[in-house]
Amino acid sequence: MNKGVLAQATIRASEALDAVYRTFEMPAPSTIEGCPCCIDTRGTDVLLATPLREISGMALWRYVSGAFLTVGDEQDFRYLLPRILDVSVSDPANANNPEIVLGKLSLAGWDSWPPHEKAVIEMFVGAWFELALATDLAEADEGWIGWAAESVLCGAARAGVQLDRWLLRLAAPDVAPVLADIRDRFPREPSGFWEDVPWAFHAVRVFLDQGRA
Repeated sequence: MNKGVLAQATIRASEALDAVYRTFEMPAPSTIEGCPCCIDTRGTDVLLATPLREISGMALWRYVSGAFLTVGDEQDFRYLLPRILDVSVSDPANANNPEIVLGKLSLAGWDSWPPHEKAVIEMFVGAWFELALATDLAEADEGWIGWAAESVLCGAARAGVQLDRWLLRLAAPDVAPVLADIRDRFPREPSGFWEDVPWAFHAVRVFLDQGRA
């Protein structure tokens, strides 16, 4: 049953991703600026010379890891954002952690973007969270549960998104195994990225404690 749920969640994420591509469609920037001592190691020439949908996860990994720190600005981030999100769900083994990817939205100042752009990003994050839940549930059929849902949840918090609706979803009966696993691990083994959003970490702990025996 969980395999069917995973297939449905994959379709929903693909549809949400298509909306991101349409919304942020723009010409490639002429250049990507960065710290002179770091820019040569980021492979930015490949990012601009390769068609957007063909950029590999590893090529993006170097850019995303340094975005707004040693390389890049809002313009090139907006151009690359659809593909960054794309590889995050289609090739997670070669992508940055969801916590890092979504955390870059805060550095990009996405809270000041036009409402329709913010809406399409929020729609995608919701679909990504559903896909992460479905992935964790599918793994539960194999006898173990991953951390995909928690990673996206933490990433959403690092993007500045309030977690109420995500926690409400996590409390639904159909994802009970994922909730039980997170409850068992908190606060002993949470994602280390929660340290950057203590308000969210506290909210998750309060939510989880409400259901403890």
